[in-house]
Amino acid sequence: MAEEKQKNSDFLPDNLETGKRSRWWWVKTALLLALIVLSIVMLFTLGNYLSGEEEKQLGFFELLQRIDYKMFGILLGAILLYILVESGKYAFLLKKYTGKFRMRTAVKTMFIGKYYDGITPFNTGGQPFQIYYLHKKSDIPHGPASAIPVLRYIVYITILTALTIVLLAIAPSLLESTPVTRTMLILSWISLVVNASLPVMVIMFSLFPRPCKKLVIKLIKFLSKIHLVKNRYKTTIKYVRELSEYSATLKKFMREIYKYIPLILLSCMEILLFLTIPFFVVTAIGDVEPTVHLAMQIACLVVITRYSALLVPTPGNTGAVEATGSLVFITVSGIGSVIGWVVLTWRLFTYYLYILAGIGINIFEIIRSSYRAKKRARA
Repeated sequence: MAEEKQKNSDFLPDNLETGKRSRWWWVKTALLLALIVLSIVMLFTLGNYLSGEEEKQLGFFELLQRIDYKMFGILLGAILLYILVESGKYAFLLKKYTGKFRMRTAVKTMFIGKYYDGITPFNTGGQPFQIYYLHKKSDIPHGPASAIPVLRYIVYITILTALTIVLLAIAPSLLESTPVTRTMLILSWISLVVNASLPVMVIMFSLFPRPCKKLVIKLIKFLSKIHLVKNRYKTTIKYVRELSEYSATLKKFMREIYKYIPLILLSCMEILLFLTIPFFVVTAIGDVEPTVHLAMQIACLVVITRYSALLVPTPGNTGAVEATGSLVFITVSGIGSVIGWVVLTWRLFTYYLYILAGIGINIFEIIRSSYRAKKRARA
């Protein structure tokens, strides 16, 4: 019975197994889907406005005639490789910590992270649910179950932050200078500083644990006084515990960094694929010649889009990425008539599909759990 319950709940948190919470999940899911639909409508409305009266957005069947199917095939290959590389990081860590190669668990862990990142503001929900999912595996010790998502995140965010600094620094020399791109670039720098505060805090917490702990307590106390934090003590315990976990994991990683070279290489591959997928989208449906300059230009546009959108606290930055992506990608010459399709295709392969897959799995698990509960009741 316990094993069956675990299988039913591999993907779902326990609170989705109760009727009241399950109904609330349906409401939130419906609202998220409505937000995605509104974002797509806004995307094409904005695309028509940006491209001007003389260059309206192409219709779907006109788009099909324009697609370079060879490049589109490469795009699909890049998407598949991206999924395999991301899953491979979890598989490597699971093998290191448990001694077993668990590709199925790695893939599910990856999808759980993507899904819950996509339905929470600031992309912060994935890691806790990954830890929860791994904790439910009886043959995975609790220490590794917590360390795997944390370590993966630390390595990923550190490499991404370093590369983003480089790309934002060279962006002015690669991009067309317009009021929009200059504004988005400034917003990206601000967002980068805010989002880089976590890895910086982890490093500082590792080097100076006591002063940093006092600093966190004072900061949360201040935020509580100005009513930005509701439950001061609960929030303090939560963040001090998380920083302690991050710090312990980082210290272990630094002591044995040579053992994690595959993780570092896989993280670099993942980030490079993340930055080049929009390049393959543009060259596949934008009728643009692929060049190294274009690839560098689009990599800069991707980080500008990502970090400026992070300032908007919608689930998965829905709406924000579509808007900022349209505003900055319109600067790429020759894609004005398909700017809506370019951003939509990019979001489809890097966001919408994960959300739809997560919703499908959740619905399946809810139905299966309900069916088995009724079956047990009749027995």
